[in-house]
Amino acid sequence: MNGSAGRDRAASRTRILGAARRLMAEKGVKQTTLADIAREAGISPGTLFYHYASKNDLIYDILEKHLADLTDAIIASLPRRRDAADLAGALQNALTRLLQDTDSGRMNLYLLQEAIVGNSELKDRFAVRYQAWRELLAGQAARVFGISDPHRLSALGALLLATIDGLTIQFLLAPGSVDLPGLAEELVRLLTADEKGPRPQPAEAG
Repeated sequence: MNGSAGRDRAASRTRILGAARRLMAEKGVKQTTLADIAREAGISPGTLFYHYASKNDLIYDILEKHLADLTDAIIASLPRRRDAADLAGALQNALTRLLQDTDSGRMNLYLLQEAIVGNSELKDRFAVRYQAWRELLAGQAARVFGISDPHRLSALGALLLATIDGLTIQFLLAPGSVDLPGLAEELVRLLTADEKGPRPQPAEAG
């Protein structure tokens, strides 16, 4: 394949992926057909099948691009240093940047639904990326907030990721109901708590 043909093929795939992501973010994964995607991309069904033999092949490419974009967004949004003048403000800005991309939020939920309902390969790919996100968030908590306890960092990574997932749903349902300044302040309190203090003991069974 010469350079020109390779560029044309890459451009076609980019156009197909863009069309598929727009439609799936709007309609959902199951409701979007390959015919819909070909029409949205302005190509023939035969051209689409040349690039993607099945809908699953297309979904996997969309998933990889989507997860890479989300990873970049998380990294770009997190506070850069512990001595930031306003950690709550930095966290609020980070959450705002992540949540305002509602198309990406819907896409994430649709892909998760597809993975959970029965697409085992999609589920495995999500599981790997979620583990990477937890470790990324834990590493940022260690660097920015000076947390060193590995057990606490593991729990915080899972908690922060759960917060992002939960806020995505709340923001899509009712953006005005989410108090991001208050939430950011509470997160800073949690993350700056003295890790050397006594750990709460589990309550004894009645």
